[in-house]
Amino acid sequence: MRAKPRVLLVQRDSRERETLVSWAEGAGYEVTVCPGPEAPTYVCLGDRTGACPLLAEADVVVLDCRVEPEACLEGTSAADLLSLYVCAGRPVVVLGSEGLSGLFADDDVVFLDEEPGGGLLDAIDRLAAPAGPARRLAAR
Repeated sequence: MRAKPRVLLVQRDSRERETLVSWAEGAGYEVTVCPGPEAPTYVCLGDRTGACPLLAEADVVVLDCRVEPEACLEGTSAADLLSLYVCAGRPVVVLGSEGLSGLFADDDVVFLDEEPGGGLLDAIDRLAAPAGPARRLAAR
């Protein structure tokens, strides 16, 4: 792990993305952003090719699963994105994980069931550190 861990933030909403980037950078992380699958197909490049090019440099992924209604009807689902990151061996913080937490029992996935708040940085800190026990956090 690098001295300054890198976070891949997958967040569709630009305002929320700016806020989360500010928090993570303020805590000392390098952040790469991805808006997630976009219109018109809502298919992620990683889903099409089997590998996300942004993932190569990431130590931790923050995946916001709170998707827009039109994105739910077609394209790459939040579960597919989470599977892609977990299968690539990256620890993931999942925001808005309703319905997903029961599908993934991986030790390197933290589910935040409410608005991120301070719980996000705590989760990134835990996942950026050497491997630890299974985790499930409630946002503060």
